[in-house]
Amino acid sequence: MAIVTVFVTALLGALLVFAGWQNRAGRAPVTWGVAFLLCAVGMVLAAVRGMVPDWLSIQSANGLVLAGLGLIWLGARQFDGRSARPAMVVIAPAVWLGFCAVPVILGDINMRTIIASTLAATLAFAAAAEIWRGRAEPLMSRIPTSVTLLGYGSVMLARVPLTLMVPQPAAAYHMTASPLYPLLAFGSLLFAVVLAFLLLNMTKERTELRHKTAALVDSLTGVANRRAFLAGAQRLVAQQRGDGTVLAMLLFDLDHFKSINDRLGHAAGDAVLMNFATTAIRSLGEGALFGRIGGEEFAAVLRVKDAADARAVAEQVRVAFAAAEQADDVGPTVSIGVALQDETTATLAALMAVADRALYRAKAKGRNRVVTASGLADDAEARGWHRLPASA
Repeated sequence: MAIVTVFVTALLGALLVFAGWQNRAGRAPVTWGVAFLLCAVGMVLAAVRGMVPDWLSIQSANGLVLAGLGLIWLGARQFDGRSARPAMVVIAPAVWLGFCAVPVILGDINMRTIIASTLAATLAFAAAAEIWRGRAEPLMSRIPTSVTLLGYGSVMLARVPLTLMVPQPAAAYHMTASPLYPLLAFGSLLFAVVLAFLLLNMTKERTELRHKTAALVDSLTGVANRRAFLAGAQRLVAQQRGDGTVLAMLLFDLDHFKSINDRLGHAAGDAVLMNFATTAIRSLGEGALFGRIGGEEFAAVLRVKDAADARAVAEQVRVAFAAAEQADDVGPTVSIGVALQDETTATLAALMAVADRALYRAKAKGRNRVVTASGLADDAEARGWHRLPASA
C-alpha cells in the first residue's frame, strides 16, 4: 500500500507538471505538480523509517509533505491571479522543524502527530478557501475541489482529538506497524487521485472557458462580439413576456469615425471605441444586451416601457458619450436608431432592419441625434450589412 501510494502520487505530480508545461497560460498546474512530487518523496522517507536516520524519516519527511500542502495553497492563489510569495510555503515546514528541535516533542510520537496534523489541516483549509474565493468564475470543478480539500483538512484535524483520546504507544515507532496505517495510506491515495483529477479538470475548464469567451467577446472593447450579440438578441426576441414591457433595439454608429483614424491614428480610434463601450454599458444599466457588431457600429437590446422610455435611454447614452469625449478633446459623437418590437418586427431581422432605417435617418438629419422608428416593416431599403439569414 505504501509503494502504491507513493508511486501514484509521484505519477500524478508528473502529470500535473506536464499539463502545466503544455498550458502556458498559468503556473498553477506546475506548482501543484511539484507539490505532489514533494509529498511523494515525504511519504517515501516516512515509509522507510528505521532504515534511514530519524532526521530524514521524521523531520524531513513531514516537512516535505507540509511543503507540498503549502504549494497546493500557493498554486490556488496563482490559479486565480492573486499575489503570493513563495517564501510563505516554508512557514509550516519551518514551524514543524522548530517544534522538532525540542527534544521532548521529537521523542513523543503523539505530540508530533498533533502538531503535524494541525499544520496539515490548516494548509488544506487555506487552500480550500483560496479555491472557493474564485467561485465567481463559472468552473464546475471548483466546488468539489474545495470540498475535497476541506475533507482532507477535517480528517487531519480529527486526528488531534483521536490522538489525545487514544494515544499511540511509544513502541509504535515505525508508522507502517500501526494497524491504522493501511486505512491512512488508502485515504492518502484516494485524496491524491481525486484532488489531482479535480485540479486537472479545473485547469481544462478554464482553458475551454477562455476559448469560448474569446470566440464571443470583442477583443478590443470587451463587450459581446457580433456573433454573441445576435445569438443573445435572437433569444430575447423569441421570448414572450406579459409584464407590460416591450423589447427595444438600439443601433449606434459613431459619427465621422474614419476621420478620427485618419487625423489622430488608429490608437486614438481604438480609445474612442473603448470609451463608447464603457459609456454605453454604464448608461444602459443592468439587463441590457450590448455588443459591437461592426467597426464603429454597436447595438443594444433591452426591455422598456414604451417608445419614449427607449428614446430616453438612447438619449442618455448619446449625451454621456458626447460629454466624455469632449473631456478628452477628441470630439466624436454618436447617432442612434431605435425600434420597438411589435407585430411588424416580430423577428430579429425585421427589428434590426427597422432600427437600421431609423439610424440612417439620424445620420441623414445631421448626426449626433436619436431617431425612433416603430411600426415599420423590413424592406429592401434597409442596409444589407445588418440583414440576417431567413433561418434567424
